[in-house]
Amino acid sequence: MPHVETACVSLYYEDTGSAALPVLLLHELGGTSESWREVMALLAPTHRVLAMDYRCAGRSEKPAAPFALEALADDAAAVIAHAGMGPVVVAGAALGSLVGVLLAGRHPALVRSLALFAISDEMSGRTAAYMTERAARVRAEGMRPVMDASLANAFPEPFAAARTRYRSIYLANNPAGYASLSLALAGARLEQAVWDAVLVPTLVVSGARDFIWPPELGRRAAGRIAGARFAVLDEAGHFPHLQTPADVAAMVAARAGVL
Repeated sequence: MPHVETACVSLYYEDTGSAALPVLLLHELGGTSESWREVMALLAPTHRVLAMDYRCAGRSEKPAAPFALEALADDAAAVIAHAGMGPVVVAGAALGSLVGVLLAGRHPALVRSLALFAISDEMSGRTAAYMTERAARVRAEGMRPVMDASLANAFPEPFAAARTRYRSIYLANNPAGYASLSLALAGARLEQAVWDAVLVPTLVVSGARDFIWPPELGRRAAGRIAGARFAVLDEAGHFPHLQTPADVAAMVAARAGVL
């Protein structure tokens, strides 16, 4: 499995599928490239699919120094370049959606289109305070004390089985790494200039059952990107790629002009 070495971090990514119609998948906070496993299997027959682990997640390096969310977008650009791909369709989930927005703005030549699953257009106020408080608790006590509340919010009751399967991914997080990613998300300041920099065709998708970032936030984010389309998945919660993977794969394929 490939790694790319940047000037400051070693990044792991998976690379599968055909050589045509490239797609990059960006995971949620608390997840890894493994989160996209079902979607990858559906896309691989017609796409070359990359799924990376962020710094501080999965099999990527876990540096101690703090970083901003923009660093994750630059890391994603390094993965695309190392794989010899681009421009690519970028699909992000939750945190990955915001990384995708920053990637499209900072590295426009590398992005063909965006599919953003679960997104909010701001991180200030109560959201930032909650993320900061949870980061501190995870550093002090580990992942298990915050697991039940976090997964209950992300996986509403119809997805109890998916929630159970996800536990092992969540508990395997390095607590310091998870805290660093949480603080990068809490510190994001998404001024209108960030959204104005997105110049590629964009689809924003919210889960109707998303308690964390409900559809009104997704609709608002779509309204801040010129020409973006907005859709709702009636059966999905905060993690559509884990809860309705066939729907997500179809939407990503449509971004690449397959459907």
